[in-house]
Order: sequence, then C-alpha cells, then structure tokens
Amino acid sequence: MTIDLPSRSRDRDARVVGEPSGDRLFSAVVDSAPDGVVVVDAAGTVLAFSRAAAALLHHDAAAVVGTSIVDLLSLPEDGLAGFLGACLHGCVAAETCRHLVALRRGDEETAVVEVAVSRVQLPDGPGHVAILRDMGLHLGEGWDDDEARLGSIASNVPGIVFQRVRQPDGTVYYPFFSSGVRDVLGFEPEAMRVNRDGCLDVIHWADRDDHLAAIRASARDLSPCTENFRAIARSGEVRWLHGNSRPQRMADGDVIWDGVLVDVTERKRAEQRLEMIMDHAYDGIVTIDETGRMQSVNAATGALFGYGEAEMIGRSVSMLMPEPHRLHHDDYIARYVETGESRMVGVGPRELEGQRRDGSRFPLEVALSEVRSEGRRVFIGIMRDITRRKAIEAALRETEQRLGGIAANLPGMVFQRLMTPEGVVRFTYVSDGCRELLGVEPFDLIDDVNLFLRILSDQDQAVFLDQLFTSAAALTPLEDEVRVIAPDGRERWLRGWSRPRRLENGDVIWDGVTLDVTDRREAEEKVRFLAYFDPVTGAPNRALFREQFPAAAQDALRLDHHLAVVSLGIDRFSIINASMGHAVGDEVLATVANRLRARAGAGDIVARAGGDRFLVLLTGLMSEGQATEAVESLLAGFAESLILEGQELDLTVCAGVSLHPRDGTDAETLIKNADTALHRAKTQGPGSLQLFTAEMSARAARTLSMQSRLRHALDDGQFVAYYQPQVDLRSGRTVGLEALVRWIDPERGLVSPAEFIPIAEESGLIDDICDHVLHYSARSISRWRAEGLDVVPVAVNVSGRQFQHARRLMLSLEQVLRENQLDPSLIEIELTESSAMSDPDNAIAVVNTLRDMGIRCAIDDFGTGYSSLGVLKRFPISKLKVDRSFVIDVISDPNDAAIVSAIIAMSHALKMRVVAEGVEEMTHYEFLKTLGCDQIQGYLISRPLPHDALSRFFREGPWKPASGA
Repeated sequence: MTIDLPSRSRDRDARVVGEPSGDRLFSAVVDSAPDGVVVVDAAGTVLAFSRAAAALLHHDAAAVVGTSIVDLLSLPEDGLAGFLGACLHGCVAAETCRHLVALRRGDEETAVVEVAVSRVQLPDGPGHVAILRDMGLHLGEGWDDDEARLGSIASNVPGIVFQRVRQPDGTVYYPFFSSGVRDVLGFEPEAMRVNRDGCLDVIHWADRDDHLAAIRASARDLSPCTENFRAIARSGEVRWLHGNSRPQRMADGDVIWDGVLVDVTERKRAEQRLEMIMDHAYDGIVTIDETGRMQSVNAATGALFGYGEAEMIGRSVSMLMPEPHRLHHDDYIARYVETGESRMVGVGPRELEGQRRDGSRFPLEVALSEVRSEGRRVFIGIMRDITRRKAIEAALRETEQRLGGIAANLPGMVFQRLMTPEGVVRFTYVSDGCRELLGVEPFDLIDDVNLFLRILSDQDQAVFLDQLFTSAAALTPLEDEVRVIAPDGRERWLRGWSRPRRLENGDVIWDGVTLDVTDRREAEEKVRFLAYFDPVTGAPNRALFREQFPAAAQDALRLDHHLAVVSLGIDRFSIINASMGHAVGDEVLATVANRLRARAGAGDIVARAGGDRFLVLLTGLMSEGQATEAVESLLAGFAESLILEGQELDLTVCAGVSLHPRDGTDAETLIKNADTALHRAKTQGPGSLQLFTAEMSARAARTLSMQSRLRHALDDGQFVAYYQPQVDLRSGRTVGLEALVRWIDPERGLVSPAEFIPIAEESGLIDDICDHVLHYSARSISRWRAEGLDVVPVAVNVSGRQFQHARRLMLSLEQVLRENQLDPSLIEIELTESSAMSDPDNAIAVVNTLRDMGIRCAIDDFGTGYSSLGVLKRFPISKLKVDRSFVIDVISDPNDAAIVSAIIAMSHALKMRVVAEGVEEMTHYEFLKTLGCDQIQGYLISRPLPHDALSRFFREGPWKPASGA
C-alpha cells in the first residue's frame, strides 16, 4: 500500500496537514473511520491522528501529530516491546499484526486498546498505519502492580502461560505469552506469530487443523479447550506441548482463553519408543491387571492369535488358551494375588498350549512377571509360538537317531575327541566301528586316555600330537594319517578328518571320522613307485635320474671331478622279444640292470630310460680317459652269456657317452648328446662305444635348416590339423577328437611329425604351431556346425612353454572363442605329463584359470613322465590319456597290463576319465573294456583324418566293434 501524505515541514496544527485536494480527501476518509487511525513513519513519529483516535484517547490531534508514538504509551517499556517491537520490526510485509496495548489518555487514565498494524509505503519511506479499537478496559493506578505480579507468577509457572482471543469474525490472536515460551521453544514472547487462519506459526503443520477445530469447538460452547500439538522450536527441534485453556465470552462477543502449555516431549518420546518396541517385537507382549484382564497387547499378539486389539483389551487372558486349560488360567493370577503362590509368575518360560481365533492349537511358550506401578500390580506376559522350535527338536532327535545309524554302518569310526587346557586328550564318543578298525571296544577307548596313542608307532604318535596341538591352538581343521597294527597283525593306514571348536571352559572338541585308507595308500605307493622306478628292473626311471643329477653335478664341480652320462641300448632286443616273448625280454632287461649295478660305483646311478635303453651316471672321474675306462668296464660285464629257458644268449650293448661339463651342464643336454652318440655307436655294430664329439654337431646344422623351413611353413599356412576320433567304450559314440598337426610341404608333401616336432619344440616354434592348430580347429568346429553335424569337443595339444607363459595362451583362447562364437566346452587342452610336472604350481594355476573359462584339460602321454600323486590330485583336470607305449603291448606284456590297470584305477579314484591311446587291435579293445576304461583312440577306430574325411566319418554314425567283440 502506498499513501500520499503531506511533507512533515508543513503545518503541524492540523490533524492531517495539507492544502491539496488529495490531502483533504485523505483527511476526510481517515476522520470518517469508526475506529481510530494513526499513521507513523519508520521512526515512530505520528504523521496522522484521526478524529476517532482523538476521541478514544482524549487527545487533541494537532498536539499529537509530530510527536513520538511512545509518548502515548502508558508503560513505555512494555508498550514499546509490545508495539514498536512487534509493529515496527517483526511484521511481515502485507500482513497485519494485532496486539493489546495500554495507551495513556489525555485525562491521565490508561485505556487498553486493540491495535491492528499494517505496513505501508509513505512518500518519504516505509511506515505503519495503526487501527485502534476500544477494548472497554480502563486501568487505574494499581494496574502496574497487578501486571507485574501477574508477569512474575506467569514466569514461574513450569511451562507456557498464554492468553488467546477470538473475535466474532473468526480472527484469532494471542495478546500474551509468558517468558516460558523462551525456555520451551527458544522464541521471545513478542516473536510468536499467528498466520492468516489464526494458528500459531510454531504449530506443526500436521496438527494445525485439529488445533483450530478444537479452538472453534471451545469458542462455540465455551467448553475447556484441550491443547495438544507438536511445535517447531527455534532450533528446528519438534516439541510436544500439552495443556488446557478455559474460555470466557466478553461483552463485545470476543472469546478469551487463559491457558497453560506444558512440554511433554520426553514423555511422548518414551511412549513412542515403547509403542515402537511393542509393535516391532517378534514375541507377543500383553499387560494384565490383577483380575486377569488384558490392558494392552502388541501387534505380534494379534498376529499370533488372530484377534484384533479391540477384541482382546478388557477380556480375560484365558481367552487365548484352549479348554479345559482355560479355567485353570483364570485361577493362576487370582491365587498369586491372594497367596503369593504361583507356578508361572516369575519362574521363567513355561511351555503351554495356545488357541487361535479359528480354534487351531499350537505350542506356546509363556513368561509371566509382575511389575508394581503407582500402587497397582501389573503382570507382563511374553508369549512365543514355538511350533518351529518343536519341529526342529523333533527333527534333531530324528537326525541324531539317523546319524547314529550312519555312524554304526560307516567303514570306519565316528568320534568326538576332547583336549583340556592342560593338554589332556581323550575320546568322549566313539562309534562301534572302532572294533573292526582298531580291535578295541568303544568304552575301552573312552576310558583309557592313552590307548589310542599306544596303538600308533612312536614316530606317528609324535607327529599326531603335534598336529593335534596345532589344530587346537589355531582352531583349524585336522586331517591326520597314521599307521596302526590291526588285531590280525596287518599294518593299516587310517585317515581322519575332524573340525575343532572351543568351549567356554577352554576345552577343545573335535567332531570327526576316521576311515581305513590302506588300499588307497598301497595304490598310491604303487603309482608313486611307477612314477620314480621302472617296474620291470626296479631301477630308477628317467625322471628320477634327472632329479638326482643336479646334486651329483654340484659335488663334481666342488671336487673338480668329471661326470659321464652313458646311454646304453641292448643290441637286437626287438629280435629277442619277437622270438622269445616279452617275458623273456623282461628277464633280459632285469639282467642288464643287475649287471650294470654290479659294475657301477657306489655314487653312480643306473636307470632305465624306456624300451631297451638304460642311462648310467658315472661319478668321481678324474679325467676323460678314466671315463672311457669306466664305460668299457660296464660293457665288459656283458661278456658272459646269459642262459634263459635253456637257451644261451650272447648279450651285448652299445653305449654313447657325453661328458660333464664339456658336452653340457644339465641332464637333458647330456642325455641328448649321449643318445646322439649311442645312435652313432649302433651304426658301428653290436657292443660299440661312442663318445659324443663335435662332428655330431652337424645335426645342429640340420636342425637350423629345419627351423628355417618351419618358420616359412608357418608364414605360408602349410600346417593343418588332422583329427583322430575318441570313442566311448560303452556306447561307441564319438565323444571327442584330438587335433594332430600335419605339415603339407609343397615340395615333399606330407612331412612326418616325428621329423619336425622335436625340432619345433627345441627351437620354440612349437608355440606358434600349437596356436595355429588351435585356430584351425576352431574354424573346423564352426564349419561342422554349419554343415548340421553334431559337434564334439576337440582336444588341442599345447607345449610346455605355452603353459609356462600362459598369458599368450589365454589371449589366444579368448580370441578363438570370440571370433568363432564357440562354447568353451568345445575346446579341450592337452598337456603332456612332463609339462604339467615341470612346474606344477604354475600349471595348476593355469588349469584353474582355464576351468573358470569353461575349458577342460587333460594330461597326455600319462605314464611316460614323472608324476607326483600329491600334485596330481590337486590338478582340476577331467581326464588322463594312457600313453600308447603301454597300450600297444598290454595283451602280451603283464607289466604293461598292470600299469594300465593301475592308471585306470587311480584315475577313477581321483574322479578322472581315462582315454587309452594307440588302440589298434580288438584284443586291446576287449581288455580295456574289462578294466573299465572310459574312452579309446587309435587305428582300430580311425587314422587321423582331415576335415572333409572326418565329416563323412560323423555321418556314418557311431563306431561299432567288429562282430564277436
């Protein structure tokens, strides 16, 4: 609003000073108003004073204009706070502030006037227009004392004292607030504002409608008004206020309430917390009075019994119990109140039976306790549905019986072992299996603390106790393996698995099982022997020879001695096998080994490398000449004829020799050079001896030439894959293929793998060749799939170098699968036994990564290298492939038959499938089928086939053995 008033420099004697017609019109309007009108500027100087205002306050208008409004206040301090503080500094623009103000009249009396103030824009700046209405209250000289006493009383009331006025037109305002509003809400009394609806601004918006409705209802029938709402404190905190106010109607129709508000925030919060706890409690919670009637119930109680809250409040708690127990429940509390005797109150949880609204019954756990509150005795009942617990208990009993039956039928013993903090060990439970396993009764083992330890050997006893104490200290699972002597005198191996847990008193308990693993241990020992020793001669094999070489080489360097690696081959051994049979051949091999051992020195090593070849490591040689003499001494041991099956055999051997460190410093190089010398010796005739010389390095030149050709062949794409089927022995279905590399030379045609693969391996080109075969095979799978054929996994060989540097292999596999959109299960990776065992930890990590990609792995040529069962069982491989050297003579050679049988049994024990390579005859097929071999591969099924020929093989259907097989 903008008001055009005359300048203050004009005549101050008029009520509204000014000559222009606008000023006279404004003066006429102001003077015609029924209520007093006062216009003040921002400093509180009176600019206009109407006729009604002059009559109301008995002042001359001309005398008031130009003076300060403070001069009209009866009590300048209170009035200034109530008028200037609220009107000049607190009102919001375009809002009206109403207050009761005591003003001094011209006759020195004090009049209480209702003042409504509005902000306006004056020509010289902001100002206010005050409308004065007579409240009919005239105060005498004692008013100051009464007001002071009232203020003192109000300020000491614990809460907020207030006065509220509601005018006939519905306008609500608050003329008075005690200083308690400062303590409760943080506001000054004069800062309390009322919005347009007549509601205090501090009241929470959600409570405003209810609060205004209560005010209107109280004003209508002059009934006490219940004040109950949330208020927003100056700090932003929500406070709960509660109180009452009493109304009275004034002569002019106004209704005035005098009331008090008390801060009940903490009580409300406590009630809310209790309500929240009650409503979110899992258990039913009920409060019961002395007569047994329910006073309150939580939500869980209603959900538990199917009743609504209103249906339970005020009724006997016995309604929740079934007949005939209901009558007894009514008596419990009454008897307790009368005599103090009770079977339920304060005695902890009791199991009873409850009844839902639908009549169904269920097991119920009830805990009843007494609380005295304000002289009354209240009982709190906590109820829980224990149906699930009862079912679990029944299941546990059933499980206990079932476990007892299982323990009694296990081929071993189930036990519980205890160790005290002092280190005393004893059994607390042993199943009946200990009778057969240990030859003792269960109660004897439980009663005698040391009986089990006495059964063990001294060495096993110390190891077992050390493992036991370590498991107890770290609470780690215990896996032990010990030897015991059974009642029949047989040595048995027992393997135990148990998991510890610590009790509160410090005791450690192991629950576990012990099984007889003697058969498995013997099989492991047999396979371990096969891994290190030749079963025919009992001599170390090539793997053990290589393993023992480094120590001998270190000793030789330290002592400045020479070593000689001798490669020996039996002359005409194939003729002996063909004419006299493999049994005689084995005797010849054993005789050769014995004669070599008889001639070798104490530090020398005699090993069988395979076939008719032997390796001898000669140590302690002072010169190369002495090495020659030592080898000649070995050969001289075959001068005596051998009598076998009544026939006299002249047995001779050829020898090739390489010297350390002249011809090499590692076992592989020396063996290779000795083999090269042996090959030269065999060309010279039986019984020949040949030392490795520089002339033999010509082979290296040929190797370099071959390497160059191999590189060109790779660049020109001359390598292809031929595929040899792998057939399931039971169904005859083709279940897999092995991709075999073939080199098609434009000049020579098909080059034998035996001619180029050793050189490729030696030069490192085998990695690129294997990678080429991998990509070629993946494209073949895609083509077979496009032809509508049922594709099977294709096994691709990888080199040991690829496994040692697996990153390239992984990237290549990912590329192959992505480019050809192949399922990873269609690619299988084969690695040789020697490659897997040269660096087993790395190989296991690579195989695990491949498995995670969905690619399975197999070990090829198993039995020709060195395998540790401890390592082999950690390999996540899917199959073992028995080398063809064992399969080819499996019918005629009992040793080969035993080896194949052991490998199949071991593989199945380790959950691996077995593929036999080199199956060429139906007798091989029949023998392998009786052993339970899973798959076969060889010329009996098919030769390796190129892509198109294999497509025809697929269309011919499953392979079928010849009639009569």
